[in-house]
Amino acid sequence: MNPLVLFWKTTWRSVVVGISYALGLILAGIIGGVLGWQTSSSAGSGTSLLPLFASTVLLGFFLGPLASRLGLSRLQHLVLWGSLIAFNLGSVALEGAYFAPDLVAIPIPVLLAQQLLATLAAALAITLLFGRRGTSVSWRAALNTRPWYSWVWRFLVSALSYLAFYFVFGGLNYSLVTRPYYESHAGGLTVPAPEVVLVLESIRGLLIVFSVLLLLLSIRGTRRQLMVTTGWLLFAVGGIIPLIWQISSLPLFLLFASAIEIFFQNFLTGAVAAWLMGIEERAEA
Repeated sequence: MNPLVLFWKTTWRSVVVGISYALGLILAGIIGGVLGWQTSSSAGSGTSLLPLFASTVLLGFFLGPLASRLGLSRLQHLVLWGSLIAFNLGSVALEGAYFAPDLVAIPIPVLLAQQLLATLAAALAITLLFGRRGTSVSWRAALNTRPWYSWVWRFLVSALSYLAFYFVFGGLNYSLVTRPYYESHAGGLTVPAPEVVLVLESIRGLLIVFSVLLLLLSIRGTRRQLMVTTGWLLFAVGGIIPLIWQISSLPLFLLFASAIEIFFQNFLTGAVAAWLMGIEERAEA
């Protein structure tokens, strides 16, 4: 296909993904209003509509090309991309509720329910516009390549790797760059108690690894290919998109430093998860 034609098709489809996400938020707001919930029309009270829309359009650019290459049923596509988006953005929203409570002005259960509906709308758009139909991948067969206890320890070690990367690179970033911003509460930032951080980031590690589990059951390649693909998607969905949300709320230098920190945390976690749980092409042969 002509590169210009391919770019145009990817662009308009990605715009539809962004519109779908926004419509999901609006619908969540309407439902919340009817039920008497305190809701927000955006990802958080500090998020303006333009960064929100631009970031969710990127969901199509990040996930669409991969969805177009995977032969899955529509239900598999919907569940895969929905879980990847929901668990990544949900874990970011959970962290934001403790590290930037002023930017998350609605109750956490309501926020997560709101994000779930928006995620479902975006995942459905990705499925219908990008997803390649097929039955070439069986998740059950992929799970049967290892005994259950092997999956369990690999999953837990992958989640623990995020915790290690978080404290190493997060600690470096805090010592070198972000300490003054947190101490002055710039943009509503605050530092929770150490035990809260430990529990919070442990939960985040589980959610982040779970977000790519179905992806790793679906894709095949060399170990290096699996590690790069998984690491990149975790950084793109769990790093780039949430940071764009906060362009109007936080200093650009802080966002840049945070992007470097999140790259090492998420990319390396994805690489470890793919190294431990990925299924190489030669394994199937």
